[in-house]
Amino acid sequence: MNLIFNKKSYSFKLSTKVENSKTTYLKKSGWIIKLKNNDKKIGFGEVAPLIKKDLKKCEEQLNMIPEYLELSNLSEQINIFHPCIQSAINSALAEINGKIIFKEKYYFDEIDKAAILLNPEDVISDLNEIKKRQSNIGKSVTIKWKVALKNNDEEEAILEEILSQIGNKIQLRIDANGSWGRKIANRWADILKDNKNLDWLEQPLCVDDIDGLTELNKKIPIALDESLLKFPTLIDEWKGWQIRRPSQENNPVKLLRELENKKALISISTSFETGIGRRWLYHLSSLQLQGSTPKVPGLAMNKFPNSFLFLNEAKNIWDQL
Repeated sequence: MNLIFNKKSYSFKLSTKVENSKTTYLKKSGWIIKLKNNDKKIGFGEVAPLIKKDLKKCEEQLNMIPEYLELSNLSEQINIFHPCIQSAINSALAEINGKIIFKEKYYFDEIDKAAILLNPEDVISDLNEIKKRQSNIGKSVTIKWKVALKNNDEEEAILEEILSQIGNKIQLRIDANGSWGRKIANRWADILKDNKNLDWLEQPLCVDDIDGLTELNKKIPIALDESLLKFPTLIDEWKGWQIRRPSQENNPVKLLRELENKKALISISTSFETGIGRRWLYHLSSLQLQGSTPKVPGLAMNKFPNSFLFLNEAKNIWDQL
């Protein structure tokens, strides 16, 4: 069976910057791809790399893909490509083949439906605003704080203030983006080990320090993110929480099947995708919430501009690009 391959590039500015210990995101660029088969069935995918050098690599590799493809050779051909390209192609194929059927509407736009990313420059003020909104709706909320951006003593003081304020209806996630050494990570683990508000401490150590991460996971819940992307075999080996980003994995259908089979300790997170990739985030998040360890996803909902790029209908996005 033959496939027709098309691509279009996109770029947008985030409504506010997203900063972590490794980089600052002010805008996002990538590509939407469209595959059409002989029966005129269409599938869309999104190539959404986060790192500048990967953006260049993806551009070069996308330009290597011909307009007309033979399906029987495609799986083998794409193995040489960047995982983000593989993810986009496998996503589009899954849509064509009915392996995933998206709903018309998913409900993640209310304050309690996704984790709220705190502004690292004004954490306590942000927290106070969230508490006011949370008290108005009377539901539990989840906040995420990116650390290793300031002096550790200063961040530990902020942590103590957060812990004294959040009460029992606010869950906390802390993300160091792999920037701590074992000494600081263990200090935080000792502070947090008896705290019931903590969901997890995300990627506290560098991606390669699996032994250190394993030892920390014995103290408090440790979630892997960047380590999973560098060492995909950890997806089947890691016994703690996993932060999964479908647009960064080479085949999100594997993640889809894991969630359909109720695999525990998975959390879904954004890589600042458009509405094309967000369909996967929403669908997978819905499945995760039906599993044995439900947790709201990390979708950074307050970081996206008001744009056609974030419509729910893939064809409308494609047509307007």
